This record gives sequence, C-alpha cells and structure tokens, in this order.
Amino acid sequence: MGGYVMQVGGVEIVALSDMNCTHPIPLEEMWPGVPLEAWQPFRERYPDTFDGERIRLEIGCYLVRSQGQTILIDTGYGPGPIEYIGGLTGQLMADLAARDVDPEEVDKVFLSHLHLDHVGWNTIEEDGAVVPTFPNARYIAHEADLDYFRRPEVQASARYYYMHRTVEPLVDKGLLDVVKGDVDLTDEVRGFHTPGHTPGHMSVDVTSQGERVIIEGDVLIHPAQVTEETWNSRFDTDFETGTATRIKLLEQIEAENVTVVACHFPAPGYGRVVREGGRRYWSAGLEKPRRGVQP
Repeated sequence: MGGYVMQVGGVEIVALSDMNCTHPIPLEEMWPGVPLEAWQPFRERYPDTFDGERIRLEIGCYLVRSQGQTILIDTGYGPGPIEYIGGLTGQLMADLAARDVDPEEVDKVFLSHLHLDHVGWNTIEEDGAVVPTFPNARYIAHEADLDYFRRPEVQASARYYYMHRTVEPLVDKGLLDVVKGDVDLTDEVRGFHTPGHTPGHMSVDVTSQGERVIIEGDVLIHPAQVTEETWNSRFDTDFETGTATRIKLLEQIEAENVTVVACHFPAPGYGRVVREGGRRYWSAGLEKPRRGVQP
C-alpha cells in the first residue's frame, strides 16, 4: 500500500479511492464570483486537478484503525452508474477487497456530511432489498445534515433523490447514530463540527502519541482554497460560515504544522500547508521524511 498508509502514533490511516472524475460543471458556474483567469496560477501549480474548464476530483475515503476499532470515513459515490459524471461506477469496495478488508470488519462508518459523493456505498441492494453495506457497523452523521438533506427542495437540487437509498434505510434499521456536536470515535479519533459546506459538516482529528492529523472532509474541495480562503463552491450551503470555518481551520493547521488529509485532492490526499511569498499553499505529500508517514 506504500504511500497510501499513514501511521499517526498508534493509529493507522489508509487512503481509499472510490473514483477520480471530472466534475461536469464548468469552473465559472461551480465557483461563483471567481473569474476564469484567476485559476491560471493554480492550473500551473496543480495541473492534475483540472480537465480543461472543469476540475478533476478524487473521491477519497479513509480507513482508520484505532484502539481495536475499524472506522471508515465516508463511502464515496457508490455503485452507480452516476450518470451526471459520465456513468462512472464507484470502486471503493474493490479497493477494500484489494487491501483484504472485509465489510464485516468495519465497526463505524463516519459520514463527514450527507452529499451523495460521501454516502453512496452506505447501502447496497440484495435480492431487491436495500441493506447496509457494512452490516456490523454503526453509522454516524450530524443532526443538522440529516435535517437539511431531508428537505425535498434540497434533494431536488441534487438532480436526483438519494436519501431514500443511502441514508433513510439506516434510520429505519436503527443503525444511524445522529450527533449534535463533536463526537469521540475512540480516545484517539474525534469528529468535530466544521459547518459551512453543509450545516452539519464534520472533520476528523486524529491525535496519538504526540502526533496529529486532520482529515478535513470538504472544508477544502480544491487546493486553490488553501491560498484563496474566500473561494466557495456552489455546493457550499453557507458561504460566510464556510469561509470562516476554512480560515479558522487553516490557521490552526499552519500554526501547529498539522498534516492534512484532503479527500478531493489527488490521491492519497496527504499533505501540508506551507508558506511561499507570504501566502499559504497546499504541498502534496511530504517534502522531507516526517514522523508518521511511510515512504
């Protein structure tokens, strides 16, 4: 698994991929108020994140092993085919199998938020019935997101309905734990509220044996946002809150030199925030050998 495995003290983090795709919405529509020419410096710095006038997104998920618990963070787009991104199908289950991870091993599925590309493999269909993909797991999501994504107008704006397949069956079976704030997944792994992208969006803090990593979810969708903290995508539900959350998190990451895990950045999504010319930038991977990351 090479560079896809990170050891943080006593915690293991494994980067998984559901897919890498070109998002169909052109840059100027996806990033309101950001002129097309403003992207040029970032095209040069992060060429793998663009496909013409559109961005390329990794749909990353992460397996976290801590204190005897196996935790899956997000579940990608799901089996698909997802028509609006070209009929692609999710590869998360194949990636888990390639790493000898049985779905029955997963103890918790932590959902950073309830957008489709983070909940798609929550369930699968067997013999005409929708069942949990990870049968022994408790699923965890924030109450504010559950309330928000249950609104018919919100589901309609997502181009098609998916809550009835990916989330509501978990509620019906009593498998979804709804939280109202921060939540300890183990003594080393904590989910914390980072709203703005969605009302209940959460990130994950992994702290063990003096080492620390933050899995930021969708606080940052594109590396350009590390530099341009006020850029919000059309998928952010609250631009003002999203910007405030992003600035606060980036300041904390930079001040404490915390390693960052970014699920939509090129795989495996591990990197750091660095300074160049007085501005913050994303630095993928690690320029120097650093504690906790395998070469």
